[in-house]
Amino acid sequence: MGNCVSAEAAAAAAASKEIDKALKLELKATEQNIKLLLLGAGETGKSTVLKQIKLIHGTGYVDEDRIAYRVTILTNIITCAKTLLNAMEVLKIPFGFDPSTVDVAQLQVLDSMAGADDSRSETGSVGEGEAGEDEPKKDVVEGQLSKHDDPIARAAAQSYLDLLNTGETQVGPLWDAAAIIHASPMGFGIGEPIPKNVVDAIALIWRDSGVQYCYRRANEYQLIDCCAVFLNDLDRLCHPTFMPTDQDILNSRVMTTTISETKFKIEGIIFRVFDVGGQRSERKKWAPYFDDINAIIYLVAINSYDQICFEDNSTNRMVESLNLFASICNHPMFKKTAMIIFMNKIDLFRAKLETTLISDYFPTYEGPNDYDNGSEYFATRFLSLNKYEKKIYVHFTWATDTKQIKTVLAIVNQIILR
Repeated sequence: MGNCVSAEAAAAAAASKEIDKALKLELKATEQNIKLLLLGAGETGKSTVLKQIKLIHGTGYVDEDRIAYRVTILTNIITCAKTLLNAMEVLKIPFGFDPSTVDVAQLQVLDSMAGADDSRSETGSVGEGEAGEDEPKKDVVEGQLSKHDDPIARAAAQSYLDLLNTGETQVGPLWDAAAIIHASPMGFGIGEPIPKNVVDAIALIWRDSGVQYCYRRANEYQLIDCCAVFLNDLDRLCHPTFMPTDQDILNSRVMTTTISETKFKIEGIIFRVFDVGGQRSERKKWAPYFDDINAIIYLVAINSYDQICFEDNSTNRMVESLNLFASICNHPMFKKTAMIIFMNKIDLFRAKLETTLISDYFPTYEGPNDYDNGSEYFATRFLSLNKYEKKIYVHFTWATDTKQIKTVLAIVNQIILR
């Protein structure tokens, strides 16, 4: 009798498990899934947004993650130092060059005198009434610098060549530091610190006025955004016991060459977010992820209006972003897909406006060189590309600011779930 009861109980328990399993499968089938795609050209901050999503809605970063990011950060530091030194050679900027000591007015007077001499030598003399006539101006290609000459850059190059001719360019502590940095390996093992002599060398060149001037011309070469943040904090980041904070991880840079997926749940809804590489060579991998997309977040580096693409060193990054957005926004597959634009890196945009005119690169811009007018101009440029006249949402973001991104993501969730 007992055996019979035990058998019946076992059968009932098995049946109950099957029912529970079926209910779970049914619940999973009815559970809403949102598929979200992060798109944009290279260096726009897609991976940083994904890091923020992991911090805000995911599990965050465990010690194993932080140890791996420590290697990334140290590699970023070496990369920045080497990039700056290479740019010094390409741009012909000598160590010790101080742009504040350049007499721009005197240079301009000499230029005008030289120009007048050239004109006389070519035409014999300048007739009355002809002196004020300029040659016809060439059309400015959008995204290319319209200024034809920078007297300070030319003064730097002349100083560089003068030192080169005298053989004085490769002597002294700064050149010793440069040699140490050039010889330093790019990679580091887990737990391996940057040698102290290399850290000291990086700190020395970073304090140099010529290197600082080279840094201010970073739009002319490829320098990762975290350069100043990391090189200004060498003592902490290069300490043997350093462990990255969340902010350090957000500031770090690794080029995306694989498709990564992050899942998180909000109020019972599963969000699947895909981050894909933005460089041209990575875009051929995008197509398989276009099916069943609920929304696209398209990232634009709004500070990139004076920068060139990593791929060809000639195409303006903002122009590249505009062209890519036009092809995505107007793709028939996305006719009814929610489209959200993150005009990202507003912190760097504000800083750049203090020194770089938008109109030098985008001649159709006629407003004051300030944040409100400049940001509205670029947002309007993107929105004007929408041929389907569907609703496109624009948000101005600072991807390394967790509080700001948390607020924006909450708004994005509401948009997607409407």
